[in-house]
Amino acid sequence: MRLAILGGGGFRVPLVYGVLLRDTHERRVDEVVLYDVDPQRLAAIASVLHQMAADSALDPDAPPPPRVLTTTDLDTALSGVDFVFSAIRVGGLRGRTCDERVALDLGVLGQETAGPGGLAYGLRTLPVAMDIAARARRLSPNAWVINFTNPAGMITQAMQSVLGPRVIGICDSPLGLGKRAARALGR
Repeated sequence: MRLAILGGGGFRVPLVYGVLLRDTHERRVDEVVLYDVDPQRLAAIASVLHQMAADSALDPDAPPPPRVLTTTDLDTALSGVDFVFSAIRVGGLRGRTCDERVALDLGVLGQETAGPGGLAYGLRTLPVAMDIAARARRLSPNAWVINFTNPAGMITQAMQSVLGPRVIGICDSPLGLGKRAARALGR
């Protein structure tokens, strides 16, 4: 299977790849296409993944590591994939900083998923997410999209208007909250 990771220069990519390295299922991901608009970040993460693959190959019981390809061309990344993991940040950290500072200047929560900061980020991200959904529908009509792009609910719902139920939204906040609550309860 082929997986495209949009935002492939992001710091979470090695975590995803680490899971793929340990997958022994017969229908496992055997090719990962990293897409990012920043070629330097893309090269840095690809280097990390290649080292992870080399380390994994030292274990005789480990499955073959998924091949890693990189591209700054969205159509290339989306062509012929089975899954798309979308974790993009439209506007980069500069955009996030602006969104959050404007909200804080208004005296309200300055955060990328809620309030005016989240709304600004969402409005900037929606056209890009809709373009990704349209291209995915054209280039990989059977692919599933896993959306990790914030604000996750807004972006997932928008992408579902193009791709239907083949878009699943995920967020790491509920997991973190659950773990903190369990620790607070001594569990």
